[in-house]
Amino acid sequence: MPEFGPYYMPDKWCLDRYMYTEEVRSTLNLPDKFRVRDTTIREGDETPGLFMSPHDKLKIAEKLYEAGISEADVGYLGPAQEHYEAAKLIKKEIPDMRTSGFARVWRPDWKRDVDRCVEAGVAQIDVLQHPLLIWATDEQVAEAGCPREKLIPRTLEVIEYAKSCGVEVAYGHPDASRTPWEILEEFYSVTARAGVDLIIIYEDGYGCPPGVKHLIKKIKALVNVPLMIHCHDDVGLGTANVLAAVGEGAESADLVVNGLGDKGGLTKMEEVVVALECHYGLSTGVQLEKLYELSKFVEDITGIKRQINKPLVGENAYIHEAEIHAYCIIKGMWEAMEGVHPHVIGQERKVVFGGTTLHGEAARARLDALGLRYNSRDVESILNEIRKRLQTQPSVALDEFDDIAREILGEEE
Repeated sequence: MPEFGPYYMPDKWCLDRYMYTEEVRSTLNLPDKFRVRDTTIREGDETPGLFMSPHDKLKIAEKLYEAGISEADVGYLGPAQEHYEAAKLIKKEIPDMRTSGFARVWRPDWKRDVDRCVEAGVAQIDVLQHPLLIWATDEQVAEAGCPREKLIPRTLEVIEYAKSCGVEVAYGHPDASRTPWEILEEFYSVTARAGVDLIIIYEDGYGCPPGVKHLIKKIKALVNVPLMIHCHDDVGLGTANVLAAVGEGAESADLVVNGLGDKGGLTKMEEVVVALECHYGLSTGVQLEKLYELSKFVEDITGIKRQINKPLVGENAYIHEAEIHAYCIIKGMWEAMEGVHPHVIGQERKVVFGGTTLHGEAARARLDALGLRYNSRDVESILNEIRKRLQTQPSVALDEFDDIAREILGEEE
């Protein structure tokens, strides 16, 4: 057996041993503290076909808070009445939940955005830059509400007004991984000098880990302001990109339960939290044992089913059927086939016999565990009965296997 250590904690996890070597740890620039901000309530609500009422969002917020997640993005309080009502409701029912809302700098009515955020009791206003800054023409930008050349003065005006309202202020720049550095450098520099409390890097789903790592490093060298990373999952790199950012010093991240959101969704909370806690040794404040329950709860509220083989919280994540998998689990060698023990995240493991569990090793292991006496013919008879049942059912559960074995061997329970 491997030696105990940070990467191997019996009945917790058994993960990448090289992650805790000096050669690897020395390449990381991890923050001293890390904050998780939920954006299931806002970004998750942008999932096509999904509508969450303010009370739905309150229920999710309550579940998040129970799991140790006390910060939430509640959205566009100025233009969206539902967002405003949800924000007020959450603040009323969960006063210790730290909420944040948007102020859109390009809009002529940006001051109303700020005022509505303050009325709803948010702790932070996210000053959001024009989302089409690098793609729209000058005419299109101006048509949205503010000429391109006036965006920086407007941004500073919004920051100054928001700060005067007694809230923390963040500056968020969309599509950062595709924006030329000279644009990012200008906006990040002036907003940092204006005294923002946080800079949010919106990575809209097109970046990759080396590029994100490089970008975070450059921003860290440019400004002395905490960074938050917000990654979409368009090409399946959301989790990897968030981890790359945190490895280079990003102090917080926007995360979504079950990866809900527009297009391919946003970075999955359960994956990032487990990776940071188990692989990186970085405390997130999240109660890991609540993750599976939280995932199922959000599924119930939204009606959007989780992917069955979704890592960690999918229904198949801890079901073992393949011969060697079933054999190892039956023999008690969970480390051979699992990285994180299911109870760590509130999951349960199961063993089933199916089309890939008919070699005989797993059957013998289970018969040994039951203390039954058998010979080779008995094993083949049991496997033949399983084959027969698999013609009409997808698998044979472990207790069903036990009943088959006792019946064929003439044993009573």
